[in-house]
Formats: sequence, structure tokens, C-alpha cells
Amino acid sequence: MSKVYNVGIIGCGDFLRWQSDDLKKSKHVRVKALFDPDQARARKYAAALGGKAVATDAAILNDPEIDIVCLFVPPWIRRGILVRAAAAGKHIITTKPLAANLKDCAAMVKAVQIAKVQCGVFYRRTGNIGIECYKDIFTRGTLGKLALYKQDWLHHYPQWNNWALDPHKNGGPFMDAMIHNLNIARYLAGKKHTRCTLFSDNHAHPSLKCADTEFMKIDFAGGAAAHLFITWAADLFVENTKGNNREHIDITYLITDKGWRLTEAWENGKFVVTASRDGKSRKFVAKPLKGTTFDRFAASVEKRSALPSDIPSIQEAFEDIQILSEGQKKR
Repeated sequence: MSKVYNVGIIGCGDFLRWQSDDLKKSKHVRVKALFDPDQARARKYAAALGGKAVATDAAILNDPEIDIVCLFVPPWIRRGILVRAAAAGKHIITTKPLAANLKDCAAMVKAVQIAKVQCGVFYRRTGNIGIECYKDIFTRGTLGKLALYKQDWLHHYPQWNNWALDPHKNGGPFMDAMIHNLNIARYLAGKKHTRCTLFSDNHAHPSLKCADTEFMKIDFAGGAAAHLFITWAADLFVENTKGNNREHIDITYLITDKGWRLTEAWENGKFVVTASRDGKSRKFVAKPLKGTTFDRFAASVEKRSALPSDIPSIQEAFEDIQILSEGQKKR
């Protein structure tokens, strides 16, 4: 791969902070322009990442030299910009959740299909060597296939924006955060879901527009299941209310259909999955991914090939919203 792709970034909020290192390290993408309604933020990231802060998103979408557009914007305003980006022939990187409702999701999927551009959606799974390690274990099959994916996730509710708690804009711990792990469970199961049930409660924050605690049980063809629990009811430590700097408690384990229990930990700077059964254990060290996430996305653009396995497609992100909507209807 030899080409360097020009990138335009629309939305310079907290998510861009988490992506900045990969953008700096990338060998095959170069930031050309950035836009944010808060021009000071755009200028700050332009100084850090290169490129120029521009006055409108149209300056990015109409720039013929820009190949890839990163839409790091809230889900409730994403549809219009993404449809325009696709119509302009730009390849697109965006974030979860794809949208707050099915209608907006469907419109975006259609726009990408008509334009025949690449569109990847960044999740917790993206660039995650641990998830790829699990996937490799299940693909090899020596320990069996996934039978149960179990995850409990505790952290304080978001305080750095005015939309994450609004059900009509994004709203609620599952849509805002646990959707990451719904996507991971689907990826590791490798099967279509057959049923899902979602439970919602409010234990500690009655003033919120959304529930503060949610649980989903989702079943997959072939007998696998995922139990996904998240709560914002535990007021854990918050380092900075202006960004996503929160204490997290994460309890995760997986069970295979051959009775192995899989757990994860960092050991001597390496991500290690430990499989245990009958007093015996085996260790699997996660392998590094090739290049940065942006480089691997650019390679799929250049080769006109499928997205890297760690970057969900827009269709897959749409399916996550469909599953969540199914669970919400059954409450």
C-alpha cells in the first residue's frame, strides 16, 4: 500500500481525543481539515494532528482532495451529514450507536449502498487485540465454541454532554455504552440471534430521562447466549466531567461448549486470555494488529475489499440497533 489518504474530521469532541494517537501514528492517512461548531476545539486538534480548522462541514464534504470523512458527531445529528458525505463519494468512519432510531439507520445504510463507499463504525471491538484473541480461539475450535458471554459493567453516567441521557437522542446505558458488548457478543458467537429480552430499572438517579440500569439476555442460533448487565447507579469516581474519564468496574468471563472458562488480564504488558477447566489452564497471548485502525481502513478502501475484522460495517451497526429495539418493545 503506497497511497496516503486525506482525512476530514467532523466533530472534535471527546471521542477524537481517544483516536488522536492512532491518527498521529498512521502512515497512510493524513488529516487535511477539521470542523467543529466550537472552533476553538477544531483549532486545538488541528495544531495537534495537522490540517486546517474550517468554518463549515461543507468545506470538508465539498473538498475533492478529501478521501475519508470521520464523523465523530452525536448519533442524533449523524444522518444528514453521513448522507451528504456518501453522496459526495467520501468513504466514512463513524462511531456507535449508529443512530437513535431505526429510520435514521436505514436511511444511512441506503445512502452508503447507493454511493458504493466504505463505511466503518468504530466500537470497543475496534483495534482491540483481546477480542481478536477470543475470536481466534473460537475459530480454531480446540476449546469449543462460545456457549456464554457474560459481562457486568459499572461506571458513572455520562456528564460531559447534553444528549447521552436523552432516549430520543441516544439515551440510556445500553444504547450509549453496553451496545459495545452486544456487538462483541454477536461477533464472537458468529451466529444470528434468535431472541433477546431487555430489562430496565432506575435505582439511584430518578431525575434522569433514561433508566440507570439495564440487562439483556440474547440467545444465538446453535445454543450460545450472552448476559449483558450495565449500571450507572454506582456513583464511582469521575476524574473529569468534561470528558470520558470515569472509574470502570468490568467483570467479564466466557464459557465454551466444552466447559472451558475464559478470563482475561494484562500480564507483563501483554493481553492474556486464560482458559481453565478441571484444575488445568492454558494461556493465549493476544497478537498485535497490523498497522493502525485508520491504516487498515485505508487498505480496505484501496483494495476495495471487506473491512478489517475489528471494524463493524454500517449494516452490522444497524443490526445492533434493530436488536436493541426488539428488546425494548418486549419490555
